[in-house]
Parts: sequence; structure tokens; C-alpha cells
Amino acid sequence: MDLTQHVSLCKECRIRQGFVDKKDLEQADQCYICNNLMNKLETINNALIRKVNEGYEFGTFQIGVSLPSTYIEREDDIRSRLKVRGRNSIKNQFLSNLREMFKHALNKELDYLSPDLRIELVINEENEFSFSIIPTPVVLACKYLKKKRGIPQKHTGLAVPRGQHLDDDSKCGKFFSLEEVVSEYLKQITSGVRVKFSWIGGEDKESLVLGKGRPFFAEIIEPKRRIIGEHKISLNEKGIELFVLNASKNLPQYPMSYVSRTRISIIAEGLVSTKELECLTLLSGRTIWFRNKKRIVSREVHRVKVGKVDGKNFELEIIAGGGLHIKQFVGGKEYCEPNISALLGFKCECSNFDIIDVWLRDQHALEAFR
Repeated sequence: MDLTQHVSLCKECRIRQGFVDKKDLEQADQCYICNNLMNKLETINNALIRKVNEGYEFGTFQIGVSLPSTYIEREDDIRSRLKVRGRNSIKNQFLSNLREMFKHALNKELDYLSPDLRIELVINEENEFSFSIIPTPVVLACKYLKKKRGIPQKHTGLAVPRGQHLDDDSKCGKFFSLEEVVSEYLKQITSGVRVKFSWIGGEDKESLVLGKGRPFFAEIIEPKRRIIGEHKISLNEKGIELFVLNASKNLPQYPMSYVSRTRISIIAEGLVSTKELECLTLLSGRTIWFRNKKRIVSREVHRVKVGKVDGKNFELEIIAGGGLHIKQFVGGKEYCEPNISALLGFKCECSNFDIIDVWLRDQHALEAFR
């Protein structure tokens, strides 16, 4: 008995099984395998196009689909009985056709590995469909300047409400951080959902960040807009200047090595003189060992210069490897060898410190921040 005489198959399903006779290619009223799913390709494609035209920027895409298991089971059953092998499955054929239609309609490129946009399509037994649009995160290389004190780098608990103007202090609340303000701006320009930061070092709430700024990476999750030009912007009147430099798809895979130039304001236990402080210049070229959480780590000090001296107050300017714990280095309360208090023979405390400049050592990172 010929199985094909007892089941109805649409044109696409018959071709996949190897039936190419003209009589065999007559359209079935209801396809046994796919319930005439192939007839809905244009409808599905038009729905996808309408959705991505709602502001999504992308050059490459990928489409995946979840079909009812019964479609696959019915096709497998027919192929088993007819001993059909080595031909495209219904899922592969459907995706191939849909991807081609979508590609040519929008002049975009299909990318299996790292697309700008992923589309996840779900189809049920009645060929009703739904889909999710998932933009690939975009990574922005940025720098910032902090020209006023009192701004913590990281989130402090009260975010800037979405949609409010960043230059209106009354709406921002009493407490805010650079992270919150920058995050809100980056979400605005990308229509992203949230922002993940990869900081290259940090500073205190009362520290200034000057020079060419502190570099960092910001990963924008689910951005609609991903074509972001290089630009500079002042974020409200709190003294934050943001430089957006370039975009990529990937964060660095390892911590960035950097050197920072720091101006430290120090209060001594007693009066100090410039001559007494000359011994601190001997720290140039030394390795500083200190406790960081449960580990003992080291940083190189490249240069130490004594600045303004006024009674019990004096300034130091140091160039050192990034990550040196400045307050520990000055006060020596926790393990730090050598430290300024021990070298001078009397207690010293860091009242504040400012980041004068930051230089990256990593060549890959340097390319990102040019």
C-alpha cells in the first residue's frame, strides 16, 4: 500500500520526502505533517519586520524556532515507513526559508555565531506564533572626569528615576553615584534595559578624577540602538564629564593593568618640614606590599614627589601601579610595607586623594580607548 495515497502533504513537505512528480506536487487541503505551516511564512516574516522596524539597529541577525514536537514525530514516522534519508527536516526547511525572506527584505546578514539581533520564534499546533527579539549586548569603551567632590563611584541605593532629566538635582535625590547617572544616560542613548560596568580602578567619594579621565567599559543589555558615535557630554551640574569612545560586542576577558598618577593630601601628627619629607622620595622604584582582603599583593611605585607643605599638612604626588590602597599606604593601620607613617616615624592620615591621570598598560585596551 502506498502511504502517500492515504496522507495529504503540502508541496514543501512532499519535496522534502523526495516526491517530485507533478501529480504529487498538487497542494493538499491540510498537510499531515505541518498543518500548512509553510503557507504562513510570509505572514510570520512580515510580523518580524514590523517589530524590528520599531527602532532596532542591527547589521546581522539569527532566527531560531521551536516547532510542535508532533510535526517532527509525524515527519519521522513517514520517513521511517518510506525509508527516506538524508533530506532536510521540516524545522531546517522552515528556518532556511524564513531566514532568506527576512535577509532579503531588510538587506541584513545572517550570522550564526555572534549576531547583533537574535529572534526566538515559537509556533503551536494551530500555527499561532509568538516571538522574542533579543539584541546582543553592546560594549562601550568610556572615560569619565569627576570635577566635584562628594560623588561615589558606585551605586549607593537611590537610583536616578528613569526618564527624569539628569540636570535637575531636585529630581535626582540627595544621594546618587556616578554609576547611576552614567547608567541612566547610556540607557537613554541606546534604549537599553540595564548597564553592567567593568571598572578600571576606583576612587573615594571625595576624590576628583582629572587629566584625561578614568577609563571603564559599560555593557548595555538589550540595546535597541547600537550605533553610538564618539562624543563627550556633561552629566548634570555635579561635575561629571563622560567620554563615549567606541563600541564592540565583547568585554575584556581579564583585568586591565594600569598606572595612575595620584595627588595625596596628608595630615601629620605634628609639624613637618620639607627636609623631613625628603626621605619619602626614596619610595620611587620601590615595591609596596599590602593586604587586600585575605591576600598580600604588591604594587610598584614609579615616582614620588613632595608637594605643598603647610604646618601639619602636606601633599604627595605619586605614580604607581593601579590598585595601590592609598589610605593604607599613608596610615599603615593595616599591613602595608613600606608605608609613609613608618618612614616618617609619626602617625599620618590621608585626608583625601585625587586621581590626576590614568594610563592603561594593556595594548588591546589602549586600542579601545583611543
